[in-house]
Amino acid sequence: MTARFASQQEIDNWNSLVITNPDGGNIFQATEFAHTKRSNNWSTRFLVVDNLYILVLQRKIPTLGNFWYVPKGPGINNTDELSKLLPRLREFAAANNVFTVKMESELLETEDNISFLSKSNLPKSRAVQAANTVIVDISADIDTVVASFSPKTRASIRSAQKADIKIEVVPINDANCKIFYDLMVATINGRSHLRSFDYFKTFWQSHYNAGNGIFIFASVDGEILSMDFIMILGNKATRKDAASSRQHSVRGVSALLEKFAIEYLKTLGVTKYDLYGSPPSDQIKNPNHPYYGFGTFKAGFNANITDYVGCFDLIIKPRSYKIWVKAGERIAHRVYRQRHRDLYY
Repeated sequence: MTARFASQQEIDNWNSLVITNPDGGNIFQATEFAHTKRSNNWSTRFLVVDNLYILVLQRKIPTLGNFWYVPKGPGINNTDELSKLLPRLREFAAANNVFTVKMESELLETEDNISFLSKSNLPKSRAVQAANTVIVDISADIDTVVASFSPKTRASIRSAQKADIKIEVVPINDANCKIFYDLMVATINGRSHLRSFDYFKTFWQSHYNAGNGIFIFASVDGEILSMDFIMILGNKATRKDAASSRQHSVRGVSALLEKFAIEYLKTLGVTKYDLYGSPPSDQIKNPNHPYYGFGTFKAGFNANITDYVGCFDLIIKPRSYKIWVKAGERIAHRVYRQRHRDLYY
């Protein structure tokens, strides 16, 4: 294996190269995510390790060295592929003054995979992107896909179809971004931190302008009741953001929106639809879990929750990594939050 930084020509064609990774590519490894994170005070590095294309986000940590984070990557499918990658990645990271590489490959959380991470000295670390999710296979015809939904979800769709609901793909312009963000604020209602409007607008519009991001709005009599932001790369789509009005009385609007989204995504050649985020499989029926509500909604489209191992660290400089784990990361989060009023990742 060889490891190097990508050429400018490779960077210019990055998304088409990422799709060739064993995992089929991940939207969080795409150019548009890199663009958004540069506006969030990250440096971006584009790596090529043999025939694997890896987006790395970098921050310089005083006295420790460079911290590398690989969002939803590297794009491997199994531990055999990961084990072949590790020696060359370790060597290349060391040559670039990196003290640890935080990776987030979508390895399933199985006993064998957890055992591999432990034996390979790849400690699990703080999660960033969703480690548990609901994925819907939409490769079949729409009637077959809908028939796979839970009886409750199908009933919700039928109920919403009786109302005069308008569902459409709309431009991701400044006005629609403001509408989406304001409804997100109302939906969250202060229960968790929400990034700034400018961050979301940059995120949404960079994907839209590249042709791999869409807004879908559902409304009744001009009142917007539900909305989705969906990202697309290759044959995979990810429902990254969503919001819905808690004031309306029309049952099943959000479920009907998802049916519309699936039909639309199928026209784009998408076969795998990630609803992005849920409680772990062993907590999906726990009403006390903070994600119980939207987890129950998503499980109506597929009851089988996908659990990934989440983040794990490749340790390059053991002493620096020990400092990072003991106090460095906590301090970095606190300082960044104070300076930028935003999340570190």
